[in-house]
This record gives sequence, structure tokens and C-alpha cells, in this order.
Amino acid sequence: MARAQLPSLNSLRAFEVAARHMSFKLAADELCVTPTAISHRIKTLEDWLGIKLFNRLTRALELTKEGEKYARRVNEAFILLIEASDDLRNHNDEEDLVISTTMSFASNWLATRLLEFQTEHDQAKIKITAQDGITDLNRSNIDIAIRFGAGKYDGLFVKELFTDYVTPVCSAELAATLKTPQDLLKLALIDYQWADYSAQDPSWDKWFQAAQVSYEHPQNVPVFSDEHMVLSLAKAGKGVALIGMTAAADSIRNGELVRPFPLALKNHTHYFTCLPTLMNRPKVKIFYEWICEEANRFENFINNDERVMVSSSKK
Repeated sequence: MARAQLPSLNSLRAFEVAARHMSFKLAADELCVTPTAISHRIKTLEDWLGIKLFNRLTRALELTKEGEKYARRVNEAFILLIEASDDLRNHNDEEDLVISTTMSFASNWLATRLLEFQTEHDQAKIKITAQDGITDLNRSNIDIAIRFGAGKYDGLFVKELFTDYVTPVCSAELAATLKTPQDLLKLALIDYQWADYSAQDPSWDKWFQAAQVSYEHPQNVPVFSDEHMVLSLAKAGKGVALIGMTAAADSIRNGELVRPFPLALKNHTHYFTCLPTLMNRPKVKIFYEWICEEANRFENFINNDERVMVSSSKK
């Protein structure tokens, strides 16, 4: 029996994503094409079906009655395709569990704790991919992504791990010379700006504002984008660094660094994310339960530190 013809898969995908977002622009962003390309693909699909799927309003999209029914079934079909593909891709649970996260989180937080995980689960095979850019989990071999942001990750299973806080740190010798936040102005202040840093993120300006200290940011101070360099300078007594507790916590615990003042600025949050279908995989579930427990322990360490006073940095 001859198979019934199907419309273009590209057109179907464009329609499914546009219907999910109710936006050609957001659909274009997800599929890495232009809004015009999305519009053309959906028009091709409408011509093939002989049915109008969207009412294109002045500043909005609206599904027609037929489009709404079709969108539901097309979405279900793509979910089935994703599940079938995931089943094949993850058929062997003995393969590496591939985890993507930022270079900072991987080196400063995850790496040391991961050795303990491997001791408890010696059969687990973990591969860490450290990169600051966001990877599309639908188009890669990555199982889990630990992301640092606002938590808006559509289409993924998302679990908040813990929020980072930015605080001044320095050597014990330098800390002994400091009595009030005003005294920091006598020392070299080390500037750190991570990848995708913006004016909304924590800064020395915001920290001094929260501390009620008048401060003018000098124009000729070097800015570092590497956390390890910043931590090394602070440990060597070269100045005071404003840096996240996630990166500095181990150095604070072992006495290499000191927090001279309790004031901390709230930063972004770390999230566990993966495709929803992967949460049924034993290796993913084991790692998920472990990292949630570690995150709770770390968050308790921050929250129970009587020297932590938190102020929002979004000013």
C-alpha cells in the first residue's frame, strides 16, 4: 500500500515551534533561522494543506480553529519522535553521562565534589563538557546541562540548585587591615566580569552602594575575565576581589581567603536541566539526586554563615 504524502518536515517543525511560542521571532531564534524563513515555511505548509493555520494580526499571532487542533497533534508527533530518538540514543545506560556546564562551575564547584560521587558510584562514567555558551540539548549528545541564569529554559526539565552570592574576599593579612567597608578604598580592588556580564550584574559600584560608601569606579583598572586569575591575585595579597561564593567557598573553608565584611550581593542561580524524557534514565536520576543533595548542603553552608548579609544587586 502506498504511503500517504507528508508535508515538508521543515515546515512542520516551523509550525510546531511558532505555535508553541506564538511568535515567528522566537521560533526563528530556537531554529536558528530568520523570522522571514519561518513565515515562508508556514505559508508553504498552509498551501500544502489548503487551510489557514494562523491569523497574522498587527502585532501578534493567533491560531485559527483548525490551526489549534493541528498544532496539538503535530506537537504530540514531535514528542513521540524525540522520545523514540532518545530511546535509541540512550539505549545503553553504561555509556558516558555527558554533562555540560560553565568553566567556572566545573572547576570551582563540581570537580572536587564529583570525585566523591565517583567513589560512591564507581560504575558511573562521567564526561564533563565545560563551556560558557548554551547548548541545544535537542541537537547534541549532552545529557545534562547545569546552567547559570534566570531559569527560563522552555521545553526542559528544570530544577533550581542554589543561588550564587557575590562578596569581597582577600588574604587574612589584608583583612586584618580593614575595619570598615570605607577602608577597602585604600586597597587595590580586583575587577572580575564573566562571560555575558551585563550592567545588571553585581559590581563594586553596587556593593559600595549597598554598603553606603561613596565610590567612583576608576577608569584605568584592569578587568579580568578568568576566575582563577582573580582568586590567585586575592590569595597572593595583591588586592580584594569581588567574586561569587560558588567559586570562593573552598578557599574560604581552607583559610586561603577571608571575607572581611558580611555584605553579599545576590547573583544568578544554578539550575539542573535536561530533556524531560531523560529523567527516566537510571544514570540521570542517580546524578540528579546526588547533585540536589550536594546543592542543599552548599546552600545551607551559605545560609547558616552568620556573616552573610544579602542585598539585591539589581539596582
